Amino acid sequence: MSASRAIKIAGIWSAALAVAVTLAFAIRPPLRHAVAALLNDPANLPALEGAARVHYEPRARACAEAVAALAPKAIARIEAAHGRPFAQRPVIGLYASYEHYARANGMGDPGVAAVTRAGAALLSPTLCGEERDRLEGVVTHELSHVHFSGWRTLGAPRPPQWFTEGLAVMASEGGGAEGVSEAEATQAIGEGYRVVLDGRRWIDFAGLGFEREPPHSPTLDPLTLRQRLAYRQAGMFVGWLRGRDEAAFLRLLRTLEAGDAFDESLESAYGDGAPRLWRTFVSSLSQQSSAMEKQP
Repeated sequence: MSASRAIKIAGIWSAALAVAVTLAFAIRPPLRHAVAALLNDPANLPALEGAARVHYEPRARACAEAVAALAPKAIARIEAAHGRPFAQRPVIGLYASYEHYARANGMGDPGVAAVTRAGAALLSPTLCGEERDRLEGVVTHELSHVHFSGWRTLGAPRPPQWFTEGLAVMASEGGGAEGVSEAEATQAIGEGYRVVLDGRRWIDFAGLGFEREPPHSPTLDPLTLRQRLAYRQAGMFVGWLRGRDEAAFLRLLRTLEAGDAFDESLESAYGDGAPRLWRTFVSSLSQQSSAMEKQP
């Protein structure tokens, strides 16, 4: 085969490969987003050293300094709730550009306030602007995910999202569930607006399962209400599990981090599965409400 013919064939193969990759990306957006996230690793950004390693886009430096200042308290809170130190110093990425944030977060969605990806917490520009009042709570919430993922065995099955999000809300004392109080969540549970704690992923907030569709809120749009009501209820349930038997709760975390399956780990720790434990939790809320009503 002549050199010119070999070059021509190589060119055809290169073009075919490029077309195949383009088609794969067009057909499978998650693959496209994952590749974009790899190419936009926050570790490539400048960093502030401290209790956490805070990487930031230059225009977000002031907010990065605020995050670095609150990180020690947030880290201590998460370590206390999870029962041991971080496996390694946590990494936080802070963005000034919604476009760059969407590329880095692995979802291609600039509207999500924060995500944890590849062991790093990534924060949207909204937390340095319109939603600055949520900054500390959301940072602490995401650090719960960073802590859990840092200790998890590589390739271990992921627990249901109601548990990981509930753990993060509980550990952060409400981060991620702002705008829905425990009292409001308790009332919603009593009225039948109960989140369904199944194995589904909670990425699509419109697809969250509730026993009854939550009513509209005058202060939150429907998708935000669904997310934060679900997160608050899950956080209360996880907090109830921890309060019921802290030693069992910490054993549960350690077994999940080691890669054991969630259902078996929960039953081993508490002697029951999630559905029965949830019913007991709901019953306890009802008893508390009745006791409060009887008080003079």
